[in-house]
Amino acid sequence: MDSVVRPEEKDMDAGPEVLGEAFLKLEPASAAQARGYISTWIGGDHPAYENVVLVTSELVTNAIVHSSRGRPHDLILLTLTRMADLLHMEVLDPGGTAWEPRSPEAVPDDGERGRGLAIVGEISRRWGVHDHGPLGRTVWCDVDDTPAERPCG
Repeated sequence: MDSVVRPEEKDMDAGPEVLGEAFLKLEPASAAQARGYISTWIGGDHPAYENVVLVTSELVTNAIVHSSRGRPHDLILLTLTRMADLLHMEVLDPGGTAWEPRSPEAVPDDGERGRGLAIVGEISRRWGVHDHGPLGRTVWCDVDDTPAERPCG
């Protein structure tokens, strides 16, 4: 039951612009689907494409891994909105036990997990979480719409 909602064309100066929303199944294949939606919504030639794809993959994967209330028909809601010079990403999941996402201070080099939110924190201007109790949890981040190029080396 995947669905995509695309907003109609509207005035860019009217405030936030929803670039796309998609409901995804609470399963590992949804991370790849989410990346595909980002490609459709902003295009592979967008200056922030790589950053947005990476944070999308991390947030959707975290939703799948950490949603302990996940039932066979539960869904994740992925939303991408442009606000001024930012791309605002939200991932709403079914939630679960008390869990406060945080960026780890140090992840062992040989660790197989635990880098996702550190990556999100590095790429994003800011990120956070809203716990909606029995209604789920939203993890969000803001990425520069036109990221500055990082010097090589």
